[in-house]
Amino acid sequence: METKVPFFLYFMVENHPDIKAFTSMLCNQVDQTNNRLKDSNLGECYQEFGKDAGLAIKLGLVNCLEEPGLMERFKIEPKMFPFIYFILKKLFCDRLAGIVSEAQVKESIEAFIDYAKAEAQSEKEGQSFQKVKRSDDDDENAMTLLSAAIKCLQKKDLLKAKELYNKSLDMSRKEIEIVNKRYGVGRKKMTAEMSASLKREACYNSAPQAMCGLAMVAAAQYDNVKAMDIVQRVRDEFPFSVKDLRTVAEAVVRIELLYIADYDMRKDSYISLLKYDNLVGNPVTFYKNRLKLVVAFILDGYNAQAIEECLKIIRSEHKLLPELKEGGYFPENFVLGPTAETPGRKMILKIFELLGSTNEHVIKGRKLLQLYI
Repeated sequence: METKVPFFLYFMVENHPDIKAFTSMLCNQVDQTNNRLKDSNLGECYQEFGKDAGLAIKLGLVNCLEEPGLMERFKIEPKMFPFIYFILKKLFCDRLAGIVSEAQVKESIEAFIDYAKAEAQSEKEGQSFQKVKRSDDDDENAMTLLSAAIKCLQKKDLLKAKELYNKSLDMSRKEIEIVNKRYGVGRKKMTAEMSASLKREACYNSAPQAMCGLAMVAAAQYDNVKAMDIVQRVRDEFPFSVKDLRTVAEAVVRIELLYIADYDMRKDSYISLLKYDNLVGNPVTFYKNRLKLVVAFILDGYNAQAIEECLKIIRSEHKLLPELKEGGYFPENFVLGPTAETPGRKMILKIFELLGSTNEHVIKGRKLLQLYI
């Protein structure tokens, strides 16, 4: 807390899956922000010349299972997890409680950095601290609607979740129109600087997340075609969001995998799909079931096994190709060359996209993939 860099003091526990996922997402957003702004010379702006000079924002994690003293000192109660204090130069500026959408986390980071930069300038002029400008839980806006919709989806209240996601998307669309007019989108040439500015606008982050929410509702209602249509629109309208927002990437890729494998969540499962012995005589059914097994691995969080299974599928395609053609799965004129697209190859590339290029399983998987295509 001695740092002059804007500081998130984050209280959490590691034994709750939803909080653990939120922690991972928060860390990812902080890392992305610091990487993006590493050459912005913010250390001089903040007047921080120590070990934190290269940071735009700093994150301090407190595992309350291991640090009950800090939890008591800062008056944190279990019902508040996860909880973030916004601290600048030892002063508590704001707070964020509970699991919120990734778009809201990103907006809060951007707002806190902007506030810290403005405050650094204000200090030179003898002005006092202002309130951090961000969406808070007292107002109904696209961000708070997203958070409410996520909770409804977790409780499997699909109708209410759909209603809230639609409302959030409508609000985001209206805000996007206003933002586009302000930046002159459509009238001015789209520059890298304008694109970067648009990506930092809250509405450009809440909209794709709301669309992904609607896609997840459709998938939960077993309508993979509708879900696929929505995530394709996300890729078309907000291509940056799949790279910048982990929750968007997870939703988009998982739904694409469901669609490619024709996975039916009503009857397909990890256990049922492991039974291969009685399917060897039918190559088409065998191939389809292995694709579905990859999806089951991903849905259950077994990413390494999913990549391994994809590689087995890709390696078996050369042997199974004649039978797959005969069974009508591939056209008769299909050639399995290095650039050919098969369901197995499509799926492994989607998984690589989901996990990111620095993931150890992706690095290993890419090397092995080159041997099989």
